[in-house]
Amino acid sequence: MTLPLSWPRVVALHLGPGLAGLAVFVAVAPVLAAADLPPVWAMYAAVLLVLAPLELYLVRRLRGGRDEPDTRWPRPGRLLRLLAPTLAVAALAPGLVQWLEPGLHDLVPLPSWWRLDPVVAGAGRPGWQTAVTVTGWLVCFVVVGPVVEELYFRGVLLHRLPTTRPAVAGAVLFALYHLWQPYAWLTVAVFALPLAVVARRPRGLVVAASTHVLVNLVAFVVLAVGAVHR
Repeated sequence: MTLPLSWPRVVALHLGPGLAGLAVFVAVAPVLAAADLPPVWAMYAAVLLVLAPLELYLVRRLRGGRDEPDTRWPRPGRLLRLLAPTLAVAALAPGLVQWLEPGLHDLVPLPSWWRLDPVVAGAGRPGWQTAVTVTGWLVCFVVVGPVVEELYFRGVLLHRLPTTRPAVAGAVLFALYHLWQPYAWLTVAVFALPLAVVARRPRGLVVAASTHVLVNLVAFVVLAVGAVHR
């Protein structure tokens, strides 16, 4: 049986990696901006050099047993039955609160280099910079980041939360982990809630990871298509 963690440890395990990633981003992004390079590359460095390795290390240290995290695939029929509603909710529900983000941007004044939009980051730049920006975004925010986050947050930490409402608590803590996106905390929490709910189901972690990857991929494609037609 997996034993719950104490609240101080839970908070530290959620926010600690976020602080480490934020430190890399804040240290590197201004340097890139001064060199006229896309500051978003700093977040790629944070994901590949700090967040993913640290979270995978913590998965190994915290796993409660040989079968945790549960990475078994559900049967095709069950996969579709779980994936369809989870994907629909995770893709659409954040829209209920996402309209608040512009106002939150104004409430949380950030430096000009603090931009994580891949379209803005690549606009008007040499072709090779745009190629690196697009490739880095796909690798970090569509594949590596979502998969590792699901293993760590929904595969391990979710099952160790000392509360009777782990899905809600896990979604809120996951949002706060995104310290480099303070204006998007509410959006991320709403997005993460269905992932936490399905990840608590038997063999649900694969569904949560698939949803995370697909939603991030669709969001990227929508941004890219919108930029092309401007």
